[in-house]
Order: sequence, then C-alpha cells, then structure tokens
Amino acid sequence: MKTTVRVFLLAIPCLFFLPASVSAQQVIKFTVQSGTGFFVNRQDIITNAHVVNGCSSVIIKGAVPEHEAKVRFIDSDHDLAVVETDMPPPQFAPLRYNIDELKTGDRVMVIGYPGESGAQGEYKVATAEVQDIKINDEDNSKWLYITDVLEHGNSGGPVFDTSGNVIGVVVAKAVITTSNPETHAVISQQDAGVAITLKTLQNFMLSNGVFSSLVGSGVIFSDSYIEERARDYIVNVQCRIRQN
Repeated sequence: MKTTVRVFLLAIPCLFFLPASVSAQQVIKFTVQSGTGFFVNRQDIITNAHVVNGCSSVIIKGAVPEHEAKVRFIDSDHDLAVVETDMPPPQFAPLRYNIDELKTGDRVMVIGYPGESGAQGEYKVATAEVQDIKINDEDNSKWLYITDVLEHGNSGGPVFDTSGNVIGVVVAKAVITTSNPETHAVISQQDAGVAITLKTLQNFMLSNGVFSSLVGSGVIFSDSYIEERARDYIVNVQCRIRQN
C-alpha cells in the first residue's frame, strides 16, 4: 500500500479597507490573514509562521484588548513564529513536560478563532482524539494527527490534553490517501487535523530564548474548566498586508 498526504494551511485570507486620511476618497487596501495564537509568558505569543509572514502589521485581540504587536522570530521550516507584545495577559499557557507519554487515542481539545466566529472575535472549542504521531526522518521533528475538527483560522492555536496543558500547535488540515501502488486504486481516504508537537515547539523556543512553564499531566479537568483558563491567554492574530 502507498500512503500520500495533502496538507492545507488554515489561516483565513480576506480583504478590508482603511481610510488613508480624512478624505473619504482615499483608502488603503489590506489583505488580512487571520489565525490564532497563545501566550507562553508575559510578552511572547506562539503562532504559525504562515499566519504572520510578510505582515505590514500584526493585530492581536482576545485575552488582551486589541492592539498592535511585533513579530519577533519566524521559523518557516517548522511553521512557527513568536509575536511580542508589551500588554501581558491574565495568565499564560502551561506546556506539558511529559509529552512522550502521549499516545494514539488520547482525547484532546482545540480552541481557536476559525471562520465567521473568528472574524467576529469569538473563539470556538472542539474536542478530538489523537489519530497518529508522525516523525520526520530528515530532522526527527514530530507531527500530531488528530480527528478532523479544524477550520480555517485555527492555525497557530493550541492543542490541549485533558489536564489543560498544551501538547501541540495547530498548523493544517490533511487528506491522507492510501492506494494500491500497482493499480493506483484508492483503498481509503481520511481527513485529519495536523499539529506541530510540543517537542518541536520547545526546541524552537529554546533556540530563540523564549521561556515558559512546564507542567505534568495527570489530573483530568472538565472541558469548561480548561476553556475558562485558556481564554485568559488565547488570542486572535490578524496579519495585515498592505496592497499597492
């Protein structure tokens, strides 16, 4: 059998217009890429590189009032970025240190700003299960495959375990196709969500001097409790790209 994976990134592109001056006849045209991010300390927000790459400005809102932030680091190879702000959140995300204990079938939660909800500044909650953990042979990085619950705008958002700890970063949707290598006939096709695992995120953070708290996973909390805590550090990330 032959397996192929098609990946689709999850930032939302749209257009809007801003006045260039008092004159109603002059406007500035922007393309906006909307995604999700989360605070890992009092100033640093993790999101995807494809959400903030090439921005004229970055606007965040959610856990903190709407304001402009600054892109600090980008790793395009692993699709990770750090956005910096001087407006600290009520609290920041706990990262799970015993991530190697994560296994297929574990229940997870995703919170982000997708679709119309994200455009209106409202987050959405979805629950899923771990379907698989893939390893990239080139650099030993890992990718987490979860049940297909992701939407455009979830990019850069956290994936939580049942203790409310971050175990990955949402990056894309994927279509996994299994086919017969001789006849090319499709045997099965499955949709899945793709997330960057915490190991890869931790390496990215350490290499750029970004620090956060690490906690273990053990106590199981309710979905509502995890949501209540998470909304204090999850943000909608809007990348505004000025059009000529």
